[in-house]
Amino acid sequence: MASQRKAEEADSRERALEVRADARRRESLAALEQAEAYAALSRACARRARALKAVCLADQSVARLGGSENERTWAWHDGRRAGTHAELMDREASLHAAQARRAQAEAGRAEAEAQVSSRKARLASIEGPAHPARTGR
Repeated sequence: MASQRKAEEADSRERALEVRADARRRESLAALEQAEAYAALSRACARRARALKAVCLADQSVARLGGSENERTWAWHDGRRAGTHAELMDREASLHAAQARRAQAEAGRAEAEAQVSSRKARLASIEGPAHPARTGR
């Protein structure tokens, strides 16, 4: 009876390890998707920052060469706003790039944990039920 219980425990442990491995693989895939999304967001922010810098330069030209005083003043203020916004977009692009690297690292960690759980499950199925000499009981 005790050996049957140990065999059932070993089967349960093996199943639990396989379920854990599968869950970690799904976590890894989700983290990779997250990394891709952060990378895309970083690229979009960087493109927007470049566009805002172009607006800033164009506004500086209008401020120097514009017709009326009102037009030059408006362009100067709009250029400052665009320049400030470009700086913020650069920072945001950098932040999202860091988040993408972190998510990529988390995906690697989750995949490594999945492999460990899967190996443990395979070893459990090869070893069979625990023997008293192996477990120290």
